[in-house]
Amino acid sequence: MQSHPLTQNPWSVDSDPERGLVPLSPLYQIDRARYAIAAMARMVGNSASEPDATGGQPLDAWTVAALMGGVEGLCDHLGTLTDAMLEQARACGGDADPCGVLHDAPASLQ
Repeated sequence: MQSHPLTQNPWSVDSDPERGLVPLSPLYQIDRARYAIAAMARMVGNSASEPDATGGQPLDAWTVAALMGGVEGLCDHLGTLTDAMLEQARACGGDADPCGVLHDAPASLQ
């Protein structure tokens, strides 16, 4: 298949390796943040269509602004987590166990 701008992965970065060692706890935090962002977006979206859908009152402007501020804060948190994970993966890429992740694991795992 020939390379075409519309078929290329826009998220890939040629200078970064494909694999690296990162702890799982930031991945769980990213997953929780993803669900929180989805819930906030749904609340704002439902509010925007509320008068037409059920005749109810939409959320007031302050509430919408607070929810969007929460989304922005979660996005900042995701950026911090991602930067830390990338930094650790780059620092640990190389030897079989450069960061001591396998420290006392059985030889079959090392």
